[in-house]
Amino acid sequence: MPDPDTQFRALVLTHVFPRSADDSLGAFLLHLADALAACGIATDVLAPHEKKLRDEEMLGAARVQRFHYAPARLERLAYTGAMHELFARGLTNKILFGFFCIAFLFKTLSAIRALRPAILHAHWWLPGGIVGALASMLTRVPLIVTTHGTDVEMLRRTCWALPLARFVFRRARAITCGSNYLREQLLELRVADESRVSVVPMPVAAEFIIHNSKFVSTNYDPSTTLRTGLRITNLILTVTRLTEQKDIATLIRAFALLTERTARLIIIGDGPTRAALEQLARELNVGDRVEFLGALAQKELPRYYAECAVFALPSLREGMGLVFAEALLCGAPVIAANSGGVTDIVQDGETGLLVPERDAAALAVAIEKLLNDRALASRLAQNGAAFVRERFSATRVAAQFAQVYRNSVT
Repeated sequence: MPDPDTQFRALVLTHVFPRSADDSLGAFLLHLADALAACGIATDVLAPHEKKLRDEEMLGAARVQRFHYAPARLERLAYTGAMHELFARGLTNKILFGFFCIAFLFKTLSAIRALRPAILHAHWWLPGGIVGALASMLTRVPLIVTTHGTDVEMLRRTCWALPLARFVFRRARAITCGSNYLREQLLELRVADESRVSVVPMPVAAEFIIHNSKFVSTNYDPSTTLRTGLRITNLILTVTRLTEQKDIATLIRAFALLTERTARLIIIGDGPTRAALEQLARELNVGDRVEFLGALAQKELPRYYAECAVFALPSLREGMGLVFAEALLCGAPVIAANSGGVTDIVQDGETGLLVPERDAAALAVAIEKLLNDRALASRLAQNGAAFVRERFSATRVAAQFAQVYRNSVT
């Protein structure tokens, strides 16, 4: 293990980072930090504070410092997965966001003085990228910016954000995107110099990198059923945050069209559209065959991926779609909407099936195709697992980021 005092040190700026080792929110950032440690790169993380979180702690290989930006009862902008949506809701949140950015910048400048990092790495151009660009200007520490999807989607809808994004990306030595789709969007929007934009995906957690075609839990007997009595042979699964962009309404409508009435649908995740989706399932008379489990710890997900007959998520303009990689590694055949960055992972007829956006009928046909043709489902899942294992392992992704870091300081 390299000497911590002589390691290449990266200071990561992010408004999302796991609150514990089991937290699935932003978990890929923790997996990346752990893998970078094996490359001789130490990772310090600056992230916002939230009630009951420590100001400083070690999570895996990452040393995490959390900055306060308001009294504890008002620290509500982060860890929701939708900071940009909260910003749009009223003057109070806009003022709070201003305090957030100021506190973030002062904490970053303090950390630079104390830690003397070789590089700043901002995840999402807003707010981390803006803070990183200002800090880089003031301290001359090189900046890397990584986009993940929601920040790029905001640029498509919000004209005032374009000048800010150009400022951030001009300051960055390198810009990475999780998918080819995100890179194309940045170039189409003319906010970044093509020569500095590259595609580097986020890594899949180590627990999903397995060698069997199906995940086998030491506590799981495949002859048993799930807690609701669902047979695994006809289980359809999705794992996502429940927002309009994930388009779970189309999945529920497709499920209602299935002729296979023994099929069951499990939805793992939470979010603002949950109540409406539960109501939709009842209106379509499938409420007794659809189960909402809420958000689960990441360590619990492999079992569900492995038990399902089909993993389906018809999200719109997904930045990358790491859940598809997770599902494939656990042996699940996958179906996605032909939209956004998921096509880097789901290649129609090769590693999964693609259907048109918002097309419930086409999605239903694709689901029944996999339910009725187990040989096809197995072939797609095996091809997908091999594809993902080669390109999305934490070791491979960390090596790519390590090269980006080192190229940026020379």
